[in-house]
Amino acid sequence: MKFWSLRRSLVIGINLAVIAVLVFTAWASYRDILHELDEVFDAQLAQTAKSLAAFYTPSPETQPAPQRIPISNYYDTGEEESANERGPSGHKYESKIGYHIYNSEGKLLALTNQLKILPLKNLDAGYHTLENDAQTWFIFSYFSKSKGIWVRTFQREDVRSELSGYLATEQLYPLVLMWVPISLIILFIVYLVLKPVNRFAIHLRARALNNLSPIESELPKELIPIKQAINKLLHQIKMFSEREKRFIADASHELRTPLSAIQVHAENIIHAESLEDSKQSGKAIFSTVERMSHLVNQLLRLNRLDSLDKSTDFSEIELKTLVSAAINALPTNTVENYQWQIDAPTIKIACNETLIISALTNLLSNAMKFSPADSKIQINAVETSESITIKIMDQGTGVPTEMLQRMGERFYRFQGHSGIDGSGLGLSITSKIIQLHDGKISFNNIHPTGFAVQIELPKSTVLEAKLNS
Repeated sequence: MKFWSLRRSLVIGINLAVIAVLVFTAWASYRDILHELDEVFDAQLAQTAKSLAAFYTPSPETQPAPQRIPISNYYDTGEEESANERGPSGHKYESKIGYHIYNSEGKLLALTNQLKILPLKNLDAGYHTLENDAQTWFIFSYFSKSKGIWVRTFQREDVRSELSGYLATEQLYPLVLMWVPISLIILFIVYLVLKPVNRFAIHLRARALNNLSPIESELPKELIPIKQAINKLLHQIKMFSEREKRFIADASHELRTPLSAIQVHAENIIHAESLEDSKQSGKAIFSTVERMSHLVNQLLRLNRLDSLDKSTDFSEIELKTLVSAAINALPTNTVENYQWQIDAPTIKIACNETLIISALTNLLSNAMKFSPADSKIQINAVETSESITIKIMDQGTGVPTEMLQRMGERFYRFQGHSGIDGSGLGLSITSKIIQLHDGKISFNNIHPTGFAVQIELPKSTVLEAKLNS
């Protein structure tokens, strides 16, 4: 669907509104003028009838025929102020007005000859309308008790409509003439209103492709949401770009060492003096490729998590079910080497099941890696009115206190753990998952020995809102 420009829409819309106002004004003026003219002409009919009754002297009863009042023989040419419409002896409108005079018995005494003579009984005293010879007449009937006569004054309807139409048209002319300057004023106002938008568009077009900083242009209050939406989009693009750059940098940095190792082992295979040497180099390559594959998968997973603002697909699941699923995801032969103590009462958590299980699996896997065999791993959970706290504790050596703040950074690994397999991304992934659940994660040493990870998830507010959405 193709839309008009905002400027054209505003100009046409406002002009149509002005035209509608002008048309309504003309119509209302015509109605008001017609109403006022009706009142004036009705009053004139009544006054004329009473004046005729006052000054008319009845003829003798022996009068053979009613007295006829001559009218001017002019005809309507349709031309204003035409010589055929008015003259020294009268006006064309004489044929549209007149009167009849009767005595009390209904005998016609005097008349003008425009209207068909009607018996006196057909009309009572007062105002009436009459259709006669395809013309509508307004009639006023008046009876003079002092002289014993009836006077009927009448007027054709087109006298009133013509005059009211003329007056309404005369009022419309100034309104039509006003429309031209009003249209120009509308164009100017629309230009001024849209000028900030044009300036904003010019500012956007002039920005460099790599300039993703917020737009600071001043805009009218009504357009601020548009600027905010664009700034939000620019921020999202900037974050996406930085995330991709970081992914490429991290991948290239972390893959450089194993690739070098693969190259060295490949050269060893080429120059190997024995089959056994080739096998050893082949095994080393296989092990390195496995670590690379794991690293790439971790990087891709972290990159996908970075692209999310909030987690989705929330459901309500018991904590025991989540912990059991996390333990089952660990190697069985390794799990059996530790003592598990789980203190998790019946608590339901609103969460993304897959992500939370993954986070718990990472934490439990680390607890086993850095704890001696046959040591105890504890999982405790506490529920309050506002949050659910999960605590995982092991009996490992822990980390120096000054290093605790760096836990969860990408590729950060405590040097004391250099002999243990890992990419340094597990805690980063776990921290991101907890962040997506609007939770908090913290790391602490346990005295005299051991390490603890504490997860705090909100019990209601955001999570319940997601669950119910």
